[in-house]
Amino acid sequence: MLLQMGVPVGPELLVLNLLVAAIVAYFTYRDAEKRPGVNAALWAGVMGLASLLLSLVGFLVVFAIYYFVVVRKG
Repeated sequence: MLLQMGVPVGPELLVLNLLVAAIVAYFTYRDAEKRPGVNAALWAGVMGLASLLLSLVGFLVVFAIYYFVVVRKG
């Protein structure tokens, strides 16, 4: 049903999340290069990984776990 409506699910969301993480990492790297005494590659990697892990997909996984573990027991 969702695919017929044009809502991105599955591989499309993964590609979108990877794209957003890469953009965040790129702009973080560019900003960190301008600051003295900062490891720009480390900051870019950390921010890209955080962006990927804290994305909508990550939120949905955490919410599903919370729902099945906490809400259903209560």
